[in-house]
Amino acid sequence: MKRLLDLMDQKNHFLEKFYTVNETHLELFLKNRFEQINEFYDARENILEILKYIDQEIQLVSSTTTDESILGIQKLKECLSLKDTFVQKILEQDIDILACIEAAKNSIISELKEVRTGKKVISAYKVPVFNNTMGEEEL
Repeated sequence: MKRLLDLMDQKNHFLEKFYTVNETHLELFLKNRFEQINEFYDARENILEILKYIDQEIQLVSSTTTDESILGIQKLKECLSLKDTFVQKILEQDIDILACIEAAKNSIISELKEVRTGKKVISAYKVPVFNNTMGEEEL
């Protein structure tokens, strides 16, 4: 049971790190600062790999754990409750992050449409180029 509890504590630790990475970058994204988006995704991916490994270890250990002390079960419930809290907060953050990215994407699309429209307007005012060789020969 001790190994299982240690793994759950590690999992919650990395969920907290994930939450912190999200929180830090969400503040930047809300200010339309996306310069570090690749680092953001890399950090998240690294933490997810660690969490995947911990989950595999939990699965392995939980299948062989037979100690069911009241204290161990209570501690396990606390770890699971904390995990659920972090997961819920992370999901809320992810929704906010996706909204920021979507807003930035829509803004870029609007800017591109404005540039395209501007190019069409400018091209309408271009002076047509005539072939002057014929006019010169007639003179």
